[in-house]
Amino acid sequence: MATDEGQEEESDPLPDLFSTTESDALVEGVVLADCLTAEQKYNCLNLLGQFSDLFSIVPGTTSWYEHTIDTGDSLPVKSKIYRRPDHVRDCIKEEVQKMLDLGVVEPSESPWASPVVLVPKPHSKDGKREMRFCVDYRGLNQVTKTEAHPIPRADELTGTLASAKYLSTFDLIAGYWQIKLAEDANPKTAFSTIGGHYQFTVMPFGLKNAPVIFQRFVNTVLQGLEAFSAAYLGDIAFFRSTWDEHLVHLWKVLEALQKVGLTIKASKCQIGQGKVVYLGHLVGREQIAPLQGKIQTIMDWVPPTTQTQVRAFLGLTGYYRRFIKNYGSIAAPLNDLTSKKMPKKVLWTASCQKAFEELKQAMCSAPVLKSPCYSKKFIVQTDASELGVGAVLSQLNSEGQEKPVAFISRRLTPREKRWSAIEREAFAVVWALKKLRPYLFGTHFIVQTGHKPLLWLKQMKDENAKLLRWSISLQGMDYTVEHRPGSIHPMQRDSPDIST
Repeated sequence: MATDEGQEEESDPLPDLFSTTESDALVEGVVLADCLTAEQKYNCLNLLGQFSDLFSIVPGTTSWYEHTIDTGDSLPVKSKIYRRPDHVRDCIKEEVQKMLDLGVVEPSESPWASPVVLVPKPHSKDGKREMRFCVDYRGLNQVTKTEAHPIPRADELTGTLASAKYLSTFDLIAGYWQIKLAEDANPKTAFSTIGGHYQFTVMPFGLKNAPVIFQRFVNTVLQGLEAFSAAYLGDIAFFRSTWDEHLVHLWKVLEALQKVGLTIKASKCQIGQGKVVYLGHLVGREQIAPLQGKIQTIMDWVPPTTQTQVRAFLGLTGYYRRFIKNYGSIAAPLNDLTSKKMPKKVLWTASCQKAFEELKQAMCSAPVLKSPCYSKKFIVQTDASELGVGAVLSQLNSEGQEKPVAFISRRLTPREKRWSAIEREAFAVVWALKKLRPYLFGTHFIVQTGHKPLLWLKQMKDENAKLLRWSISLQGMDYTVEHRPGSIHPMQRDSPDIST
């Protein structure tokens, strides 16, 4: 979470209940925005006091849902205990005892058994490296029937929040643990340690269906409040343009959480902020930006020596690719290293080092994106090269300056690379408008391209069957094609993004 000034904490998806303090169970631990008046703060604390039972240092247990694990006719999966040194065994024993005291695990006689693993926690401020207890459920997951439910896109959620004047966020305490397991599911979560055999009584982290189940549950809890609230798993945000409306919505969200018996951590609650950290971005005041802490992590990254390390670097930079023009073309030499045909220990070349440094520099200078305003006209700028197609979605700000909303791109296939220049340029338009449809549908927008013949795209007859087919596919979209000379085209100076 973050203060209004954008201070941030390193995110960690795993539960860490045991680092909480008593203040996390008090309403006074909630972080109120400095910009609020004394009266606004008083009214807010008074309202929060009516829901004081929501704030806790332990997870609540909802009675609205029990999670089942459908393994069909599969026989129990049993894995051997991983060998551990003595100091690691002591750590596991301590973590298990804490969970026993909390009531989230219990002794088990189950024929199922998954191994325990220890995952490093994020670096603490004092430089110490601690480990966190987890269970490796890959064996169980292989025989579990997959459930489906959409997980929200981070870019859509951050775009929705960014335009609000007041932003507030809640963080459910170990959200998965607030959902009970059905009685017949408990034995399937069993795990073994040197000290004994145990099973979970609540939905543990690591189950293949846990994210979609939890997202579906939270969506159900917030049903009817979608106009001013959003949720990504346990991270709940709500937003509005006026304080009076925001206060009413605060009450409605708290009431919904209280009704189902969920609990939240006071110190992770941000109320009435102008900007908040949400899903790895700093959002608010009509802007979306990558976190400075994440940028610094990328800047401090040493050259990778294995495919795993390369993928980790690309995973972190790729999460912020919408801030980087031509991300894929820059990262192409690094992506090539991850091919199955390449050795696990990578051959680090001069082109790899150049790509590595360019990605760092691109992240360091990444633009602040404008939040989309659907009452203003969008501008789509497209371009194509022999390698890929790309586009920039932008809008004019209040000063009349063109500001990017997002960068998108894709690699051309071998067949597409053989197309003529005008076909590639036309395809860039068709692909970009399809990709950006959530922004553009139902509005009039401008398509700017550096290829002048595309001005006739909407008047295509039968000269080229491919272009005619693409032109027809755009029927129903309200747009105007404009020619943008290469000298001023923002994508013309560099080759487009060729990411897959």
